[in-house]
Formats: sequence, C-alpha cells, structure tokens
Amino acid sequence: MSPSDAASAASSSASDRVVEFWTRQHGREDLGTHDNFLSHPLVQGYLCLRAVGGLISLMDALVNQIRDRSRPGARVFSPGCGRADKEMILAAAFPDREFVAMDITPAILELARAETERRGLRNLRFELGDFNALALEPRSFDLVVGLGSIHHVEALERFWDALRRALRPGGFVLAQEFIGANRMQWNEAQCREGTRVLRELVPDEHKVHHHDVRPVSLEVLIADDPSEAVRSSEILPTLRAAGWSIPAYAGAGCALLQPVLMHQIQTFEPKDWEHNHRLMTLFREEDRLMRAGVLGDDFAMFAAVPPG
Repeated sequence: MSPSDAASAASSSASDRVVEFWTRQHGREDLGTHDNFLSHPLVQGYLCLRAVGGLISLMDALVNQIRDRSRPGARVFSPGCGRADKEMILAAAFPDREFVAMDITPAILELARAETERRGLRNLRFELGDFNALALEPRSFDLVVGLGSIHHVEALERFWDALRRALRPGGFVLAQEFIGANRMQWNEAQCREGTRVLRELVPDEHKVHHHDVRPVSLEVLIADDPSEAVRSSEILPTLRAAGWSIPAYAGAGCALLQPVLMHQIQTFEPKDWEHNHRLMTLFREEDRLMRAGVLGDDFAMFAAVPPG
C-alpha cells in the first residue's frame, strides 16, 4: 500500500468512526445530553449571564442576532446539525428565511427530516456531507451558523475558505463554540485548579466519574470520536489567519466548570437547592480565577466577517 493509499484508508476509518459515534450518540433517548455539563439549566444560566449579561437562552440570543443581522429571504447554512433541534428552533422563528443543514450521519438525518415534516417546517432542508470537505456553491448563503459543531472540524483552513466562497457580499458567520484545549488536553492551570476545587468544594456524592482533573485519555477519545475537539483551540487563530475579522465576541468561561463537571453533572439535581448552591460556588470560583488571569474562555459566541 502506498503512503497516499494508507493515508486515505486511515481517513476513511476515522470518518467511519465519527459516523458510528454520532449515530449512536444522537440516537439515544436523551440525545447524548445526560452527562453533558451544559445540559444543566443553572449552568446554562451561568453561560448566558457571562456571555450576554442576562438570563436569555443561547438560542434566544442567536435568534436576536439573526433578526438584527439578516433580512427576510436570507439563506442560512448550518454544518454538523445532528438531529437539528437547534435548526428547527431557528426555522420556526424565521419562516421567511431558508435554512440548509448538513450532517455526516445518514440515519440521524432521516430522523431530522421526519421531525421537520411532523412540525410542518417548510423552510428547513437537509444535506448529507462532511464539513471537512465542503463543496458549497459560490455566493449561495447570507449567513452561516456554527452551533457547537466547528470544534469537530479538522480541516479548518479549508473550512474557512469554503465558507468565504459560499457567502454572499455582506455575509457572515455566527458561532457558539468550544474553543478550549485541543482534544480536551486540559492545561496545567485547569488540572491544578480543577483538582483543588474537586477536593475542597465538591462533596463525594458528586464525584462519580473522577476525583481529580487530568487531560482526557487520547486513546479513549480518538477511539470513540476522532473529531472531538480536534483543533478547537485553533478555531479563532485560523479564522484570523485566513483574513476574517471578528467584530463581536462574547466569552462564556467554563475552563474550570467543564473539567470538573463533565460526566458528573447528572448528580446535580436542578430542584435541589443545596446542589444549586454548590454549583454557584463553582461559578464564583471560576469567575475569581478568570479575573485573576489564571483561566480564560473555553466557550465563546462570536461573529466573523470574511475578507474582501
């Protein structure tokens, strides 16, 4: 086998694992949210307060941005849609805009199509595709939304170039993204402070997965989903290197919360105010560390405009 054939086979194998993982994940009854720290309503409130200064959902914030920045008749592209729950919210909010959503998982797209038809959404359609190899028509969209999918893109340079070509004059990208450590290889400060917080502020009943913070096992992560946070920390640098400007940015923190709470958030009952108090203690500690410059943003919302 030649080196090029070997590389192609490896890429195909990785792509197959991505399809298998997300078909399984999005096919779960809870849509894979059970152990996602962002699924807790109080954590969502913290993100919104930090990013936009109010108790407005991230989707409502996005709806406001689309309303302010686009006009009726606009075409909107969303890569990596999965079950398209967020895209359906947007399509329902803007019946006068056209939405095109893409994903790599055929079985999950069929579920999304069925649900879209059940809801009677005529302005949302789906395409099967890989956002590492986008082939979009030039000047075919007014807006691209990144709804937590861009951190799964490995070919970021090619991705930004494809979006630049696909956007019409005046077009832009709106994203809500994980921009933290590649492959969740938490930095030294995250490991140190996360371990300290677990030891000092988190009771044992909540430590069902880990008692300290260490970088996620690369072997386990890549075996499950080779696309997970593959170049997450390079999203903004590659965007700027490609000549895009970022006129709006809102940081949402979580460099402490995610390593501490991932796979453990399900132990915090939203109706238990003792649990909520413990979460708010973590919010205060993360804020203190961010104000001291120890930690930065691992999640952010931003708008980006292509060059030219």
